[in-house]
This record gives sequence, C-alpha cells and structure tokens, in this order.
Amino acid sequence: MKGVLFLVALAAILLTAYATKPDDKTCIIAAVDAVWGDRVPDKNDKPMFYEEFMDLNSKQVVIDDWIFLKRIRYRFPTKEYNIGIGAFKHVFTNK
Repeated sequence: MKGVLFLVALAAILLTAYATKPDDKTCIIAAVDAVWGDRVPDKNDKPMFYEEFMDLNSKQVVIDDWIFLKRIRYRFPTKEYNIGIGAFKHVFTNK
C-alpha cells in the first residue's frame, strides 16, 4: 500500500512540474541577472538600457527544455556554465 501511495504522490509531483515549467523569457532574465548581477541596468529606471543589455546578453543563454524542468546554461566564448534549473514557475539559480 505504501508503494502505491508513493507512486501516486510521485506522479502528482511530476505532473505539477510538467504543467508549471517557467517560460523561456523568465529563464533568460534570471540567467542574465545571475551572471551579471549588479551590472544589469534597472528596468524601471532605465528601460531602454535594460532592453539593449538584454538583447546583447540573452543570446548567450542556452535553455535545455526537458520534460519536467528546464536546465539553464550561460555560454562564454570558451566554456558553458550551468546557471540554474527552472521548475514550478520559478528559476532556481546558483547564486
């Protein structure tokens, strides 16, 4: 009986994770914020600079869309770094 309850609970968690994956825009914003930190312009104070900054740096973000979550990587010229995981409508970064 415990095994069946465990499988039902696991299935419910996986279905919830599948239904609530964050969109790519949220993942890109979180990745750029995690990599650049304080250097990101304030989007409320200077929206034009923020848009230009995101246009330049969002091209380096690589999003691997898996079934239940998204893996977010940031590409530098010589290496790629894992930045975080997107699941349950949140992006969990390595800050």
